[in-house]
Amino acid sequence: MENDKKIDAIIVGAGPSGIACALTIKRGGYNPVVIEKSSHIGVKNLFGGAVYLESIKELFPDTYKNFPYERIIKKHNYVIFNKDESLSVSYKKNDENTISIYRRNFDSRLADEAKKEGVCFAIDTLVVDLIIKDKKIIGVKTEYEEIYAPIVIVAEGFNSLLLNKAGLKEATEPKDAILGVREVIKLQSDEINKRFNLKDNEGAMYEFFGGLNKENEDVPLAMGFLYTFKNNVSIGVGVSMENLKNNKITPYEYLDRLKNNEFIKPLIEGGELLEYGAHSIPEGGYKKIPKLYHNGCMLVGDCANLVDSIHFEGTNLAIKSGILAGKTAVIALNKNDFSEKVLKNYKKELYKSFVIRDLKTYKSVIETLFKRRESVFSYYPKKIIEFFNIFTTPDNIPKKDKYRNFLFSFIKERKLKDLTADVISFVKCILEAVI
Repeated sequence: MENDKKIDAIIVGAGPSGIACALTIKRGGYNPVVIEKSSHIGVKNLFGGAVYLESIKELFPDTYKNFPYERIIKKHNYVIFNKDESLSVSYKKNDENTISIYRRNFDSRLADEAKKEGVCFAIDTLVVDLIIKDKKIIGVKTEYEEIYAPIVIVAEGFNSLLLNKAGLKEATEPKDAILGVREVIKLQSDEINKRFNLKDNEGAMYEFFGGLNKENEDVPLAMGFLYTFKNNVSIGVGVSMENLKNNKITPYEYLDRLKNNEFIKPLIEGGELLEYGAHSIPEGGYKKIPKLYHNGCMLVGDCANLVDSIHFEGTNLAIKSGILAGKTAVIALNKNDFSEKVLKNYKKELYKSFVIRDLKTYKSVIETLFKRRESVFSYYPKKIIEFFNIFTTPDNIPKKDKYRNFLFSFIKERKLKDLTADVISFVKCILEAVI
């Protein structure tokens, strides 16, 4: 790698967390280099489609509006499915804090802005190992050479073979990971506005619950999503890898079931398939956060399991973690001390931020959803829709009789043991969130 300047920090991975970290270090007066294995920044980065702007504003307070956004998400929709029946709740917002983006465009712009400020990038370069001496990380080994720096920040994503190989992160269990599969479907802008009842630059996002399993199938921990772009829609599902392993059902089959739901079919009908992709996502949450710092090293973004699955938040957590790791790197460089004693400041600041506090708020939710997935993703969606069917159907039967029959059948079907377990589980999650 050709670089005339002394390298003060190495960042492995040119996603939002890595670039945010590099920019912060550069603004602190030092010279970072970002090493990226892909031939083009953003080309392999896949996600649902929306980001929240607060962390981007922190990084670019004056120019954040100039980034390549697709639509401003004004409508948040939550839809419960039971076969081809559905119940939806829609909420329209007046702020402009949620934006749909293409990661390839967004990440490329982040990199361009970083280059303007002097950040050096080594593209199409694979880091194969960390260089460790006397229990300190002092650089990285690529396919071509060894590169040394007093501090290394790993931002290479969830499946970090680099960290696993160095013994800095345990291998992920299937139950702590989600496989997201997504299609991008082309539709004309005016057609998207018409189908989703949107104005010019307005966007909509949907989260879908239930309806993905067939009779006599194990109910998966799975949710669907849909986001609108200028001339496309992004639709996909996230499914627990544990369920994929046990059910022996391909993730695409779950996506196909979602696409063929009668609620969704009219929204994507006639569209042209542009992309199909899959991406693994950390699902372990607060309880599965690895050690975030070591002598000469810090972990940021997905490789640190910093994803809030409840709110479909990843990118803004990644950027914030990159900023905080960058600030800690500057402190370490100023002191010329890269020991854990100094780098633990990163964990301290991260735990004070919304990143860890939000993950801690929901620390038992994913575990509970996995254990109670039959209730959450199958039984209760079915019963909720059944109730609304009763509520909206005039059939000359007294309403009181229908409500009473529904309640008695509910109690009879749902054994007291299961109902009690459901209630206790979710009350526990609520109490953890507010206390």
